[in-house]
Amino acid sequence: MGRVAGIVISVEAGRASIECEASAQAGCRTCASGRGCGWRRPGKAHPLLIDAGAGSRPLEPGDLVELEVDDGRLLLAACRLYLPPLCGLLAGPALLRWGGLEAGPAPFLAAVCGLGLGALLAWRWTRSGIPLRWQLAAGAGGGAGRA
Repeated sequence: MGRVAGIVISVEAGRASIECEASAQAGCRTCASGRGCGWRRPGKAHPLLIDAGAGSRPLEPGDLVELEVDDGRLLLAACRLYLPPLCGLLAGPALLRWGGLEAGPAPFLAAVCGLGLGALLAWRWTRSGIPLRWQLAAGAGGGAGRA
């Protein structure tokens, strides 16, 4: 299970904006090395939005939270992100070859079109995000929630 600590920056309309922290204790090796990831990118503000009222008490600015994501869900999200472009890249020229149109720049153009359509499908498929579980960090009070 991947875990990362964060702090609530703001709460608006029942959604809490969380800024993740990189620490040596992070569950993610990439964050622990300081290279960053989708949750924490160096030099870029990339806050997460979670449901602020899902726990036993609503989140408030300044609360410390621990976010975690199930490894299976993370793997499924990676498959949804990377497999459609790869399949499109391979399927475009394969369909041309099956149709007997494999001369000239047509296979290259079919590969680019398949890659583009696969990327569009992946973007649409992953817009919903990965379900995160959160809980207040130790010492910040009780409560757990699900975003």
